[in-house]
Amino acid sequence: MNFRYFKITALIGIAILSSCVAPRPVVRLVPKESKTTWENGKEFVSYYKNGFIVHCSYQGMDNSYLKFDFEVINTTNEDFLVCPEKFVMYTDSGKWDAVSKQIVYNSFPIYGIDPEQELLNIEIAQSRLEASQKNASSAAIAIGVLSIPLLVATAQADANDTKQHSISRSETVALTSAAAINTVDAVQQQNTETNNYLYNEADAWINNALRKTTISKDESVRGIVYFQKPDMEKFRDLRIDVPIANGDVISFNYRVNLYIPTSNGVQKSL
Repeated sequence: MNFRYFKITALIGIAILSSCVAPRPVVRLVPKESKTTWENGKEFVSYYKNGFIVHCSYQGMDNSYLKFDFEVINTTNEDFLVCPEKFVMYTDSGKWDAVSKQIVYNSFPIYGIDPEQELLNIEIAQSRLEASQKNASSAAIAIGVLSIPLLVATAQADANDTKQHSISRSETVALTSAAAINTVDAVQQQNTETNNYLYNEADAWINNALRKTTISKDESVRGIVYFQKPDMEKFRDLRIDVPIANGDVISFNYRVNLYIPTSNGVQKSL
């Protein structure tokens, strides 16, 4: 075998092997409560305490958030303000308390995301983006206006210059102006894409999230509560505390299941 061919083949093989990426674990959160109900493929846990009924279902996750579908029902005679940013998630510390016979949870709480703050942040970003768009448009107009006298002047200079050049002065100005305008166009395109992303983000918070709501007797509120996603491979249990009246909470406990795709296609559950 040709040594050079063998060397190239070996290098390609090494590159392929070194670039292999293991499949990421698939995560599922399962409620520890045995008495559950189902709605459109989502498993709900429901608890009643001190005149409040709370339904909870794991909704899924993305790169940033763990998402839970909550409904809070008030059957008391007092008004109650539901605030998603006061919902608290705790992950386990990997320890078991033999005395209380309970899992010990980390003392670092993960609070629900405040939709009102997120919408404010989006509006601020949109305001900055609008200013950027106007500045880009002004820059494009300025480049076009300034390039006209430069092109006229350089064209006249080229006409009076008898020396041979690989590229004329007017061509240089035209190319520079075109490059500047293309840069401005790229900025405007990026701003348009960012604006579309911000619009979709705002729409999701407005239509899907659990919003701050005061509920009176026999009233309810429902929506998605978002929690900043922790490292899902470092814990096996989590608890969510939902505040109700008089400083009390209703707690929901979940077990974290990891499914590792293996080389033969069989998923191994941990």
